[in-house]
Parts: sequence; structure tokens; C-alpha cells
Amino acid sequence: MQETQRIESMLYDYETTYRTDYRFGEIREYPKTIYKEKLSRYKRGEPEYKNIHTLAKWQGKMPPFSLLHKPKDILRTNPNNVQPYYEKPVDVDHEQAQKTRPRLVMTPAVSMDDIEDERARNILCTDMYTSVMTRAMREAITPCNSLKAPLPGTPAPANPITLPKLKPAYVSPEWRMDSVMWDRKQLRGYCDPTKEFWLSREPPKYYLQLI
Repeated sequence: MQETQRIESMLYDYETTYRTDYRFGEIREYPKTIYKEKLSRYKRGEPEYKNIHTLAKWQGKMPPFSLLHKPKDILRTNPNNVQPYYEKPVDVDHEQAQKTRPRLVMTPAVSMDDIEDERARNILCTDMYTSVMTRAMREAITPCNSLKAPLPGTPAPANPITLPKLKPAYVSPEWRMDSVMWDRKQLRGYCDPTKEFWLSREPPKYYLQLI
């Protein structure tokens, strides 16, 4: 009877490895996708500022980005003043000088100054009278895209902070002599533990309790 109960418990109570471990044909429900809303961040996380000497967390106001900016060693330009974009000025007298200067005929036997079409003159100058090295340099500095980042200006002018010089506490002249006399009258402690020092003192309370 006991042997029968033991065998039935192994067969029907999931006590055998065949009924519990080898479950190849079992179809389990696939976990459903749950939408989790992302927390919106209104401000980008800032790094943790620490004092460079004590490595303690910076408690005060955050130092500005341009704290250690200084002028260049030679030019002495202000780093807060952003360099404006350079635009080549229009030469107003170029056309008048081109028409009145002495004529120069070059290959292909065309007077460059007598060409009325400015576009045709530029084509001759750039295609025929430009060296291979200059043409390669122009191709190298040509931007690959037409997008240009704007040069932003400073949001506000700098407001440097000047700290006053550290000075000792001021004592009025009428109190200076009195302060010196008072300091001279003060007793200065003599802390050399000699025999007379210990004999002049009373024994401690815990020592009296032991006696």
C-alpha cells in the first residue's frame, strides 16, 4: 500500500523530472506590450560641480561658462566680443579704373578691359588665367553644404566682481593705548606640569572615590 502511494505521488503530484522539466509542447501566452509614458524633461541634467581643492559638492551659484576666458596673449582681444562675419566690400571705382587704364592684350588676343559682358570676363579670368594650384585651393575651401551657422552675440556684457582688499579691524586712536594696557594686565597661563603644578591642584573626583 505504501509503495502504491509513493508511485502515485511521483506520477500525479509532479514529483518526476519528466513531468516538470521537459515541457516542449507547452504553449505559453506571449507577454503583452504595455505602453509606458516617458517622463518629459524640461531642463537638461547638469553635471555635478565640485570644488577642485576639497572635492566637496558646490553649494553656491554655478560658476559661469566664461569664468576663465581671457584675452589672447598677443592680440589682446576681448573673448566676449564675437568676431562678426566678414563681407567683402563692393569696389565702386573698379569699373571706372578698368575702362580708363592702359590696354593689355593677352592670349587669345582679346582686350580684357574692353569686354562689355562682366560674366564673360570672369569666365576668362577664372578658367584661363588661373593656375592649377589656385584652382585646387578654391575647390578645397569650398563648403560641402550651403548651411551656415549664425554667429551668436553675447547675451549680456560681463559684470566683473572686484573684492576689496583685506584690512585688519580698525581701532580708533583714543582706544589704542587703553587696549594695549588692558592686554598687558591680562594673566598668561603657565602650563608646564611640574611638581609644584601638581601639588597645587586638588586630586580628581574619581581618584577620591577609589580611595
